[in-house]
Amino acid sequence: MVGLAILVLGAVITAGVIKKNAPGEYDRLTQCITDQGGKIYEAYWCSACAQQDELLGSSHRLLNRVECTSPGGVNKENPFDLCPDITGTPTWEKADGTRETGVKTPEQLAKFFGCAIQ
Repeated sequence: MVGLAILVLGAVITAGVIKKNAPGEYDRLTQCITDQGGKIYEAYWCSACAQQDELLGSSHRLLNRVECTSPGGVNKENPFDLCPDITGTPTWEKADGTRETGVKTPEQLAKFFGCAIQ
């Protein structure tokens, strides 16, 4: 019984890892953003960042992500303490420093970064 339980647990974990690393619908877009030096500034507690993750699905894994909040709680006076020049998340940044803040559709990101969606 124990052996069977371990086998089933291993299969479930493996399936989760494969799904997380499986090619995503927007891999070409997110890889283009990264290749151009683009970044996304995020905060682990940011609900808009979670929404952005959902929009991009597993393709989000290809982005150059910058965490802007120290672990252990939010400093209300300086919520983005690791990124002092960021005023909100998610913030998208081009290599030239041009930024846009907020949740963006794949189409908006393609236009901002000059990338193809698929």
